[in-house]
Amino acid sequence: MSVSSFLRHFPCIGLVRRSGGVGFCAIFLLFGSPTAANAFQSPADLPAITSALSAKVPLLGVARAGERVIAVGIRGHIVYSDDEGKNWKQASVPVSTDLVAVSFPDAKHGWAVGHGGVVIHTSDGGVNWVKQVDGKQLAALAVSYYEKKVVDQPSAEMTRVFEQAKALATDGSTQAFLDVNFESETSGFVVGAFNRIFRTEDGGKTWMPWMDRTGNVRELHFYSIRNSGGRILLTGEQGMVWELDATNKGFEAKPTPYKGTLFGSVVAGRNILVFGMRGSLFRSSDGGNTWGKVTVPSQAGITGGIVLDAQRVLLVSQAGVALFSRDGGLSFEVVKFSQPMSYFGIAGSHSGMMTLVGSDGVKVEGLPQSSNAGRGVN
Repeated sequence: MSVSSFLRHFPCIGLVRRSGGVGFCAIFLLFGSPTAANAFQSPADLPAITSALSAKVPLLGVARAGERVIAVGIRGHIVYSDDEGKNWKQASVPVSTDLVAVSFPDAKHGWAVGHGGVVIHTSDGGVNWVKQVDGKQLAALAVSYYEKKVVDQPSAEMTRVFEQAKALATDGSTQAFLDVNFESETSGFVVGAFNRIFRTEDGGKTWMPWMDRTGNVRELHFYSIRNSGGRILLTGEQGMVWELDATNKGFEAKPTPYKGTLFGSVVAGRNILVFGMRGSLFRSSDGGNTWGKVTVPSQAGITGGIVLDAQRVLLVSQAGVALFSRDGGLSFEVVKFSQPMSYFGIAGSHSGMMTLVGSDGVKVEGLPQSSNAGRGVN
């Protein structure tokens, strides 16, 4: 299915700002309620429906849990494979909201996030999941937390964040989480729209708002958070990148020259690569202090990537194009998989197989062959 055909059949939704401006019309999908009941029931409170086609519906995020591969997608579908994608099983999931990202710090413990601000957890490697929290609960938590902060630590910044928390709480169940990253079975972040970022140190039993620790006064959306090469990086709207300062327990801005949306990042050796809309790709070799634009032979939005080693990087795009670098991200060439689709994510394995998720579900491919050469940093 082509990208244009896919979007005609499955229209995407933009993240719309309260000021009236329209944000990026992302890969996150709008579907009808999974039930025909007259009384509305939130997808965050309804379990995912079992389907024989669960590995063929649009899937938006993928991760490895030891030797197992887990993919998440629309209507709460989660599938897993223990044989490098030859066979897939559907997990038991307590929500039917769209899930857009998944993270496993080890083979057993994993978290997935999505629309409605849902956060779900597994402790058995992705077979069974439980809901830990949702957007309404976290919105109320943020208001309570910053109300106390304004009293204990009064400042203009704390007041601003408190007012933001109150404004978002009026429709708290609609604030999507767009990514999740756990460094261990206890410690991790969830991030999303309108500067939403929460931290847990007890495996999701409790959460702490971090909206006051980003300096994100424009309330830009966070599209990804990644722990790569010992660095925890946020990427988001308007070419913004932030890196966690572990000492100060806050994020430091590392803006790129780009003014569009960045969807993700990878770290290859000493090089940071960030990527996003219209084939935009930027590289830094000095910790994000300066950035160079990498020209690639595709204008499609780059949605995911993996680092194979310090020199080899593989990126995938919404147009079904893959980009391969052999020099630490200095230059890229187009490579082709045997079953192209609109790609939303990729995970690798020690055997060299690639698990890709996208508009047609999940596919497993070997490292593709080169098609034509790309150009390098301007």
